[in-house]
Amino acid sequence: MEPPRCEPKGAAMASDFYQYDDRRDPKWGLPGDVRENWNNPTIATFFADIMTPGLSQDEIDMGRAMFEGAFESMLSGMTMPPELEAAGEWAEYWAPGCVEEPDAPELRLHVRLPKGEHEGKRPCIMYYFAAGMGGKPDYFDTEIAQYSADLGAVVIAPQYRAHPEVKQPAQLNDLHAAYQWAIDHADELNIDPDCIVLSGYSIGAMMALGLAFRLKKYGITPRGLSIVAPPVDDMANGPSSRISFASENLGCEERVITWHSFFGAINVARPAVSPEIIPNHCTVDDLRGFPPVFMHIMESDPNRDEDIEFCSKLLAAGVMTSMHLWPGTNHATFYSGPMYELKAKFYAEVENDIKTLIENDCRRPWSA
Repeated sequence: MEPPRCEPKGAAMASDFYQYDDRRDPKWGLPGDVRENWNNPTIATFFADIMTPGLSQDEIDMGRAMFEGAFESMLSGMTMPPELEAAGEWAEYWAPGCVEEPDAPELRLHVRLPKGEHEGKRPCIMYYFAAGMGGKPDYFDTEIAQYSADLGAVVIAPQYRAHPEVKQPAQLNDLHAAYQWAIDHADELNIDPDCIVLSGYSIGAMMALGLAFRLKKYGITPRGLSIVAPPVDDMANGPSSRISFASENLGCEERVITWHSFFGAINVARPAVSPEIIPNHCTVDDLRGFPPVFMHIMESDPNRDEDIEFCSKLLAAGVMTSMHLWPGTNHATFYSGPMYELKAKFYAEVENDIKTLIENDCRRPWSA
């Protein structure tokens, strides 16, 4: 049976452009471990169970409970290595709303504090988890603890508000609030407020870019961004926008569902929506003076072509930009299934990106 078309509601595109590009066959994956872990229909099912338009609140709650239960079950058999656990400690803080939404509910911050001696102020990593329709940053404790231990960094992971009940810019406001809280509490945390790196995957990566646009408005330039597979555009202009997994993985169908859930149907495929919300709505001039961006892109990902276009705009604006396109991968390749050689290489490269941004001020204020 053919998967549904991937045309976003309201997009002014010829319908024959949206003949799907079926990537379900593992032959599209890099031979070896990637092919063996190519599809994950459970992930796509959770997207439909929580974000399909028209669901009742009870149905959303049930889908979210199943999503979080699956995550908890997956993590129950995993333990953090004792030496990594001992390298830092966990703390929980609460931040007030940001200047653009001061009446927002308090925001929970999941924080990893490294142990040991450190000369001077520590760097800070803002970690934005993916999906956003449920879950919590605690699910990514091993990754967070590894960054903290290896880089001597304080890692702050905000638990932003979930969609579809709450739409953007509420989540962006939460990230803004967390960033401002870090600056306000820099002395208490012993962090350098001028060395804050934004990191995230998927929607978390998209919001990292959105926050950089927001902060630019206030004259603040983070140290840089290390991001993975951000859905930067909702116009579905590139050939990769047709990549489908027919609900066996994350493809164009799930991307369209996410846009409606996260932005609201009225805001989908509207160029006037701010780059704070949909980053690739920006112009090259909007990007002048933008912080450096190190981006990882997956070959069989509907986001691929828009991500490449966004990086091209960054380069045209004179922003230091690194773009690594991983062949034979899809949107979920490095975030599902067991650890294997290529996956370990990917995480090492992401960590090295963050290390580069911490150790070198790659910002180019003269390009603004």
